[in-house]
Amino acid sequence: MTNTYREQFGKPEKAEEYDVHQYSPTAYSSLLWDIEKAQLNLIVERMRQSHDRIEYLDFAAGTGRVISHMEDKVDEATGIEISQAMVDRAQEKLAKGTMICKDITPEDAEVEGSYDLITTFRFVLNAEPDLRQAGINALAKRLKDENSLLVFNNHGNIMSHKLILWPIHKIKNMRNGYRTEGNYMTNKQAHQTAEKAGLKIVSTVGCGFIGATIAQSISTKRVAPIERFLSKIKLLRPFCVNQLYIAKLK
Repeated sequence: MTNTYREQFGKPEKAEEYDVHQYSPTAYSSLLWDIEKAQLNLIVERMRQSHDRIEYLDFAAGTGRVISHMEDKVDEATGIEISQAMVDRAQEKLAKGTMICKDITPEDAEVEGSYDLITTFRFVLNAEPDLRQAGINALAKRLKDENSLLVFNNHGNIMSHKLILWPIHKIKNMRNGYRTEGNYMTNKQAHQTAEKAGLKIVSTVGCGFIGATIAQSISTKRVAPIERFLSKIKLLRPFCVNQLYIAKLK
């Protein structure tokens, strides 16, 4: 049976695998990350219209991919991660941001600070349902006020090209129990997770319409401008594999 989220992502080799393989320069994930970076930049730009100062948190920060992009766009950047191996790797990438190794998901966990902007990438889909909800609950507690934003993603939208493989992964999960990879989530489930934490999703953007198999057969370099164009078409957003949700306190 596959290890739990905590067990799998606490392994030192997972830190290297993320940097070397998952987000290698030619990987489809890197292509989509370039689009998501532009989406995050726009969120910060809009936030600057009402915030002179932005205190920022990246939860489940991994090897620092997101916080290293964000740290020079905000005034104070903090990353939280349960794996010391990933914390060490992430801290090396940061110029001014601070990484903290801790688990914030227990209900009685200390709330170390409040933030104007919080992000968490690849956590909501990978984590077991109970841990997923506990994580979003914990992040809701850390939002500074009703103008603060929580941005989280779903990189396995079932209404995308991944729907083709859904029956196969469903059977595997029935046989082997919960898996931290090969999972799916609907937009409805994302909204329900947010609502249970006292949040409301106010906006959703997406990217990743073509899919890794086709993109890599053509070459991710050629597909990149097509994916960027498609991500801007509102009618296609619900069918993109990566969904980016922007939420506020109710």
